[in-house]
Parts: sequence; C-alpha cells; structure tokens
Amino acid sequence: MKYVSGFLSIIIALFISSTAAGDVLVYGQVGGTVTLPRSKWGSERVLVQWYLGTNTQPLISRNAHGRETTVRVQPVSPLLAGKNLNLKCDIEKIVEGTQRIWQSPQKHDLNNDMRVQIKNDGSLTVMSVTGQDHGEWTCVVTYQGREAFANTPVTVIDLSPAHPQPIYTSVSSLSLLHLPCFFSNPPPLSWSDSQEKSIQGGRWTFTPSPAAGSNTRVVQTLVNLSLGPPLAWVVNQKRGLDVSALQRENLNLSLTKKGVTEGDRGEYTCAVEFQRDDTLKRSMRVEVLQVFSSPAPVAFVGQEVNLTCTLGQPLTSDLEVKWIPPRQSSLLALGSSPHPAHLTIPEARDINGGRWRCELWRNKTKLTSVEITLKIERVPMDVWLLVTICAAAVIFILLLILTVILIRRHRQRVMMPRRGKRRICRCKDPKPKGFYRN
Repeated sequence: MKYVSGFLSIIIALFISSTAAGDVLVYGQVGGTVTLPRSKWGSERVLVQWYLGTNTQPLISRNAHGRETTVRVQPVSPLLAGKNLNLKCDIEKIVEGTQRIWQSPQKHDLNNDMRVQIKNDGSLTVMSVTGQDHGEWTCVVTYQGREAFANTPVTVIDLSPAHPQPIYTSVSSLSLLHLPCFFSNPPPLSWSDSQEKSIQGGRWTFTPSPAAGSNTRVVQTLVNLSLGPPLAWVVNQKRGLDVSALQRENLNLSLTKKGVTEGDRGEYTCAVEFQRDDTLKRSMRVEVLQVFSSPAPVAFVGQEVNLTCTLGQPLTSDLEVKWIPPRQSSLLALGSSPHPAHLTIPEARDINGGRWRCELWRNKTKLTSVEITLKIERVPMDVWLLVTICAAAVIFILLLILTVILIRRHRQRVMMPRRGKRRICRCKDPKPKGFYRN
C-alpha cells in the first residue's frame, strides 16, 4: 500500500557561556524557532556571538538581546484516506534522558489507538488514516524539564463521515431529501490539493430497496462528475435531483431532492475516483415513512377503516410509531406508546375524520412524520334515491319481459290449427269381437 513519509528533524544547539557556568542543551525544530539562553552581564553593550559546532565563523552576531530565526516547515503532501502515514521525529545527536512523545491533531491518547505504531527511534506509523487524522501533528521532546515542540501539518483528503443510521424521511411533495457528500477537512479542501492527487471523476449511484416496490436491485447511476472546466454534474436519471450545491461551493458533491416517494427507498453511494484506481466512497441508506388507508382515504359512516404506517418493511426493535389522531376523534386516547403500526377503526364515524399523523421515533428522538387526511362521509339521500329508481327500473323491465313472453305464448296457441276428431263407423248389425268363419 502506498504511503507518505514526513520527517521531522530536531537539531541540538549547544550554548557555552562565557562565564563557564556550564553547558545548556536546547532542542529546536529544523526550520522552526529557537531561543538561545544567555546570562546577564553588567552592561548591555556587549557583543554576543554564537557558533555552530566547530565552525570558527559565528552563526549569530548580535547584542545581548539575542536572536530568533524562523523558517517555514514544508508540509507533508496531501494523503488520501485509507492510506498509511509515516512520520519520524529525528534527532541528530540524542542525549541520554531525552524523551519523545507524539501528539495527534485531536490530542487523544495514541497508546490506545490500534492503528498507531510508535517505535523507539521516534518514528510514527498511522494505518488507514481518516479525516480525523487531518491537522497538525506534534513531536514533543523533553529534557531536564524543558520541552521543545516539532510540528508538521498533515492534509488528509477524506469525505464527510457516513451516517451511522439511515436517513429517515416521509412521502410528501414537500419533503426534502438531502444526500451529503463533501470533503470534510477544515479549512475546506482546495481544488488544487485535489488536483495534486489527480481526481479522475466521480458519481452518485442508487440501489433500490426491495421495499421500494422493485423486484430487482439493479445499481443505477444518477449523476457523473465532469471535470470540465467548469466542474459539473451530468445527470443520467430524471429523478428531480438538485445538483446546484457543486456550483455554489467548490467540491461540495451533495445532492438534494424535493418531493419524496416510496420509490426513493434504497442505498445511495457517493464516489470520487483518483489516479491509480484509488476511490473514496460514502454510502447512506434512505428509509421513507408512508401512511395509507384501506379501502380508501374516503370512507362511509359505519364502514371499517384500516390505517397503516410503514417503512415498507417491519420496524426494527429500536423504532416505534406514535399515532396522533384528530382532536375530535373517538380514538384520541390510544394509550401509551408504542402504538401499533396498523390501526383499525371498526365503525367509522364523523368524528374520526380529519388529519391523522404518524410519527417515527427512536428512543426519545423523533425521526420523521407523515400525515394523511381521512374523510368520513354519510351515504347521501340522492344515492338512496338513485338506488331505488334503479331497482324499480330493473323490476319494471323484468315484468315487461315476462309479460311479453306470456303474450307470445298465448298467440302461438291461438294461431295453431285444430286437429280433426276421429269418426267412428257404426254397423247395423254389430258383431262381438273375435274370429268368425264364413
């Protein structure tokens, strides 16, 4: 894995007083500022000369006020999050009793950080740096109660921390969904620093949740980053996304969307691509609260009405819903929370109509809420009149059809020809039945 090494060098300045009072050891950072001690003489009009090592030429020549020299330290080049940071607090000539201690920008105990390795030679290694490692690192050198500080700024290019919990919103044409993605280091990361790491592009992708009504979890590319100039988003999906944050603030890759539907449930990923196939990513999950009634938002008096408040999937154990019914509702006292996600009104009445609100809570924090307007109506008189007229019309038509059938049958009988009656021949001398001989 590629890493960046920064070396902090500590020089030793040896002061020999003209009164032979003894040697004083002073540590100072290369390029930093050091104050060399001096003894007070009876007169300030004396020439004081400082020599470095065995040089015969004075390094500093000044009166008794001494001299301070400041040189800017070259910072470590920008480092991508996930890479390793190597620093070394190097002393040219270390004296027994000298100690070196590292301090992070956050001033936390490095001994308890499993990512940090500190060696006896003053070298420091931080594995997989994050935005929390951005800032000024300090090597504190102590000797005989005196301290010297060697500082170096470290720039870590990292995105804003990912949400530890899902982003909760609700179905509404007025709901605003904000998807944050920006470089987290203060002061804001400059485009030149990013260009030093050769940004190759970026994108936002969306993977629908099964709760969004999609049978397949196909990754969709919402927008692609065009390096320009100027830097701009190229929109691939017409989902009502607002990409103007990138134009207002440099390197703000956040997206917003006004008007949320259940189809917005899923996982969103912001990715920035650098050279050598390095990529910074931040993923966030969006949960959308929805409320609906069955059989419909409009119900009649006496009809059973069911209200459902859902995320499209069963609630986890740390979540609960609270129903806020209309003030005049007979279900005003629902008891203590948690309330059921499915609420049933056995026989709807006029007082149950109005605005119902479902709130989603985690412990004592309200995450989001959604509302539905329930209308309870009486069956109007004109409807009953229409039903009566329709029933009478049906009966009339049936009677008419029956009458026509009877009339047709009667006519068929009248028009049918009569069959002749059998004629019986009567003989003058009838004989009994049987066989006779002639």
